[in-house]
Amino acid sequence: MFADIDSMQKRVYGHAKQGAKFGHTKIQGKTVLVRGLDALAATISTPIAAPVIAATRRRGGNAASARGAASLAVRAIGAARDCGCTGTITLRMDSAYYNAAVIGAIRSRGARFSVTVPVNSRIRAAIAAIGEGAWTPIRYPQAVWDDQLGCWISDAAAASPSTSPKAGTASGNG
Repeated sequence: MFADIDSMQKRVYGHAKQGAKFGHTKIQGKTVLVRGLDALAATISTPIAAPVIAATRRRGGNAASARGAASLAVRAIGAARDCGCTGTITLRMDSAYYNAAVIGAIRSRGARFSVTVPVNSRIRAAIAAIGEGAWTPIRYPQAVWDDQLGCWISDAAAASPSTSPKAGTASGNG
């Protein structure tokens, strides 16, 4: 089973909207500053079932995306278990949720995670240390087989670095 966590902003108009603050969002591919209400949501799905909203939380003001994400992840995992999931649960998140509190909450509930990592010097060094043979190509459903190269042409490859974020640090960069 998969759980996806992401933040969103609902644009509102007028100055009297309680809890509305200015924040950055993308509209037609451009980052703009708009007045809105910030929310955090988690959906759960399986390879054969459409996503279902498992947990939501409204965040006051100009909240960072990760604010409240650790407890929301715990709620999403709990909802998946309450729905009868006895197998592996994998939470998928973007780089805004790459921090010790969120990852620790997921691990404490016995779930796995897939999180995009913000690139910094430590991450660049960890990637550079991964041997060429350690990369596994990801075969997307629309990937194309190249007979001349003898491999799938896809958009990504995955590998596990020999290091991980230092436990207990707020940013995971410590």
